[in-house]
Amino acid sequence: MGKETKIDKFEKSEYNKRYNQSNDPLDIDYMRGYQTTTFSNILHYGLIILSVGLLLLVYHWVPRWGIKMRFRECKLNDANYVYVKAKDAKYELSKVEHVLIGKKDLEFSESEKKDKYIEFKFTRLFYNIEKDLFIRPISNTDYHRSRINELVKTGLSMNKYQEGRDLFGPNLISVPLKSIPSLLLDEILHPFFIFQIYSIILWCTEDYYVYAGAILFIAMVTAIFTLRETRNNLLRLNEIATYKCDVTALRDGKLEVVSSETLVPGDIIEIQKSLVLPCDFCLLTGTVILNESMLTGESIPVTKYSLEECSGDQLSVDPLVNKRCAMSGGTKVVKTQTKDKDGKIYAMVTNTSWLTTKGGLVLSMLYPKESHFKFFEQSLKFLGVLCFIALIGFGVSVWRLIKAGEAIGEVVTKALDLITIVVPPALPMAQSVGTGFSIVRLKANKIFCISPPRVNMAGKVEVYCFDKTGTLTEDGLDLFGVLPSHQDSNNSGGFGSPIKTDLNRMTGPLFLTMATCHTLAHIDEQVSGDPLEEKIFTATKASLNDNGDFGFCASVKLSKVDNISLVHQEYPISTNDVETSDEIALVERFEFQSALQRMSVVIRGIRSSDGSTQSKDLAIVKGSPEMIKKLSNPTSIPSDFEHVLSTYTKKGYRVLGCGYKEWDPSDSIGKTKDEIRSMVEMDLMFLGFIIMENKIKPETAGALKVLKDANIRIIMVTGDNVLTAVSVSRECGLVTKEKTIFSSQLANDPVTGKATMVEWFDVTSPEESIPFTLDPHTLTINNPSGNGGDEEYSLAVTGDVWKFYYDQYKANGQATICFNQILRKGQVFARMTPDQKQNLIEELQVLGLYVGMCGDGANDCGALKAAHVGISLSQAEASIAAPFTSTVTNVTCTYNLIKEGRASLTVSFKLFQFIGMYSLIQFCQVILLYFDGSVLNNYQYLYQDLWVIFPLVIFMGRTEPCSKLSIKRPSSRLISSTVIGSLFSHVVLTFVFQLLVYIFVRRNSWYEDLPSEASSSDEPRLDRLLASLFIYGNMQYSIMCFIYSWGKPFLRPIYTNRALFIFFCVTLTTSLLLLLLPVSIRFFGTTWLVDLPVRWRVELLILFAINACLSMAAEWIIIVYRQIRSKSKRKLKQKQNSDPNIIAKNTVNERYTSLN
Repeated sequence: MGKETKIDKFEKSEYNKRYNQSNDPLDIDYMRGYQTTTFSNILHYGLIILSVGLLLLVYHWVPRWGIKMRFRECKLNDANYVYVKAKDAKYELSKVEHVLIGKKDLEFSESEKKDKYIEFKFTRLFYNIEKDLFIRPISNTDYHRSRINELVKTGLSMNKYQEGRDLFGPNLISVPLKSIPSLLLDEILHPFFIFQIYSIILWCTEDYYVYAGAILFIAMVTAIFTLRETRNNLLRLNEIATYKCDVTALRDGKLEVVSSETLVPGDIIEIQKSLVLPCDFCLLTGTVILNESMLTGESIPVTKYSLEECSGDQLSVDPLVNKRCAMSGGTKVVKTQTKDKDGKIYAMVTNTSWLTTKGGLVLSMLYPKESHFKFFEQSLKFLGVLCFIALIGFGVSVWRLIKAGEAIGEVVTKALDLITIVVPPALPMAQSVGTGFSIVRLKANKIFCISPPRVNMAGKVEVYCFDKTGTLTEDGLDLFGVLPSHQDSNNSGGFGSPIKTDLNRMTGPLFLTMATCHTLAHIDEQVSGDPLEEKIFTATKASLNDNGDFGFCASVKLSKVDNISLVHQEYPISTNDVETSDEIALVERFEFQSALQRMSVVIRGIRSSDGSTQSKDLAIVKGSPEMIKKLSNPTSIPSDFEHVLSTYTKKGYRVLGCGYKEWDPSDSIGKTKDEIRSMVEMDLMFLGFIIMENKIKPETAGALKVLKDANIRIIMVTGDNVLTAVSVSRECGLVTKEKTIFSSQLANDPVTGKATMVEWFDVTSPEESIPFTLDPHTLTINNPSGNGGDEEYSLAVTGDVWKFYYDQYKANGQATICFNQILRKGQVFARMTPDQKQNLIEELQVLGLYVGMCGDGANDCGALKAAHVGISLSQAEASIAAPFTSTVTNVTCTYNLIKEGRASLTVSFKLFQFIGMYSLIQFCQVILLYFDGSVLNNYQYLYQDLWVIFPLVIFMGRTEPCSKLSIKRPSSRLISSTVIGSLFSHVVLTFVFQLLVYIFVRRNSWYEDLPSEASSSDEPRLDRLLASLFIYGNMQYSIMCFIYSWGKPFLRPIYTNRALFIFFCVTLTTSLLLLLLPVSIRFFGTTWLVDLPVRWRVELLILFAINACLSMAAEWIIIVYRQIRSKSKRKLKQKQNSDPNIIAKNTVNERYTSLN
């Protein structure tokens, strides 16, 4: 007996760190080895032959049974098949393949040079003897600098290339597209479709050929519709994912043009302008500017720097280690720059195919994380409820038919007929018709979907997280002004008056900071880059030259150098060389890093008025005010630094701090890039603030109000300053101005210098008032008198505080109450890194919340992918950064998506209930007719299924969402007290009124007046009971259609859906005509209906009116009950949220439930 090989958690986390995805898309839970034997093969094929192939059908439905029957368990080392199961419940049985891989190559880890492999989720996994596991091959990521230099000259040898090819396979992300016949076969082999085939065969034995043909047609149309949707979704994803091109690769010292499909990790290729990268690379030489819009949705160019600029002799090409050098597949090269004489730029392939960043994103779409959204499973349970009712009817009908003396064959046939009635042919459409119409409407609103199942999830969103810049606020920031620092006569630093328009009043280094401290570049003859840097640079009226002249990164030509004092007067540094220069060179440039919160440049005057070249350098640093303060000489920091900073950030301005120092070029000699940066960015002279105005988008406040009015919690997640974020949140209405907001900061132990606790302070109360405080152990509010307060408040959490609590909670479960209060009360999360944004989304989901995320796709990819509903604001119609992409780049798309999600989910529920009631109405008719010795004939079945039900199902799916987003959210549980209560009440009313019709007909004197020839052994009797029940059943369908078209507050009224309303009126009118006008019976065909007495027609109409009133009253009672229950649940939840002890207890339970 083999063993189930579990993946060690610590080993797995370390293993995943080697890849560019923090959460591995494979996410393997365990592996199990299997072998085939002669006996098992004989038994397997023998049973298939004996079952006439039916056993293959069972194996198709339950693959694990087939595995148990055909294989025996064994050790992984002895297996020729491996069963691999992922934690997302996806599993595959993979055949063990063999490939010869040489043992001489040292570019790949020795432990991974195995010739035995399997494929799981399109990825090769090689057997590792030491770990007794099949694992992903990992290319070498650590190189000595000399080896990198050698590879740039020679590239991979052909032997090493071939070994890499054997290990990693072709470099191609190709979404497997099944052929149309194969997809059609999958649909036909679905259990429900097989049941329909069984039904059709049964009906054919009863000579119901027309009806059987109609049902076959409906089933095939449904299958083709599903097939078309499945294939179109795969085609759209494949169009985004699949890409190959010709590249220039360096192999055996020769440059040759090869297909990108042949690339392997370790390959060296030449990077050229306009190249769309076919896999992941590490830039080895030069500088490259990328457009990442196709991958992330972000249209702002991103600059990448070469590995040769990194420090140390041991270099890493791992994208997690050197993000500044990492270039992801799917991004486009828009500009290249190099100081090398040959002008060539080289990069090393780090990951190929499905192991790339792009491959991981595509895998996450093909294999989405398992969600607690169980609509499909609930639909099967709902079907089970119908089947249970059918079994009761089956037993009753068998008893009645046997008692009536029917032949056994006839009894079995008629009883089995009842089961086919309970499973109606239109049921599969209920799962897709509502979603299909919602996707069409979303596309009309410029919202594009690549994951249809997420549409229904959008209807359940309870929390929506938003990025700030580019999402809630405009993409670009406007320059509000500059605030230079100065020193007074008492040597006490302070700030001067703000400079908003007259930049000639500025001191030199601050002006130079604006003109030179950036990563802008010329792209398509325009200066492009970060919008913030563009605004600052444009204000200086300087011009940029980044053609590589003089051998520098770039140079900046100043417009009015003679009118500007280029020396900071209060902290004089000898900068005459720079002062007399009209063109400034960027000697070194250190790009902005989120973790460092700053960027810097080293500048030098390169051309003066007399034509001479200068050599004096200045180091200039720009970044967050808090960080610049830490890096600056304390004597240069104004005494009112914190007060001034707080004043501007509370007003919502984006504030940048600036500092500078003199830099001696000789200090760079023998130093690495990182060492130079550390020296440049220390002991600065503080220059002042650059103040940017980040205007809120006009649509933001209105959109957020719509979400808040719908009781959807809104959270801002940004990398910006916490006070700026708080100000923007209040200005746009994310947080009301009356609500108290507490921010936080880490407090360090004075002895160890390590963070030991978090200090919380009120950032919204007026300075003259006594601020509220938070209990540090529970994060509940205390008023100044010391008594606990119930006042509403929110938390503004910084990234370092989040990390402090998050690490404690994950490590040993400490700070549980505080951590969960942050999750429940936090509304502003500032200075958050991309990984922290994703962590926040995941932790909210652990609480059982449906979470949406809206961002620009740049730093938000992880969070967008992790959320139940991620929507990227991008001009590109298709982006794999998120399931949804809105080309209308404002947050109105969020509530439009929620409205469509709620409409889709509600329509699906209503259709299930309507189709369930349709089957049960027909079921009651047939049972009562069995008691009378009659049955519905072909044409009556066709009339009900094709003329009444099928069009109504289609048209009900077209109902549009309500214009207003309500506080209520639709249920995602088909098996709930309200749904089952509604179904039960309508079933009872349906049966009672049909029973009344049955009793009243049989008690009338005219019931026995039918001619005896109306009944025969070959044809169903055409009597007045049959006609009465048939017409009355049709009118009951109209009642159910009307009732289940009530979708308020998620769907518009039935009359707004013109097609549905018109057809509803037509079907109801047709039924009334058949009831009230004998001439209509002759018009529609006398072969399957008989005339009814006038008085009885009136009585039937009265019964119908009473039935309709009672049914609507019953549904209204259910709706009122649901509303009362929903309100009580909300009150209970609010009470629990106010008690931190209950919060902690509930959270532990929620997390346990989520994990299990």
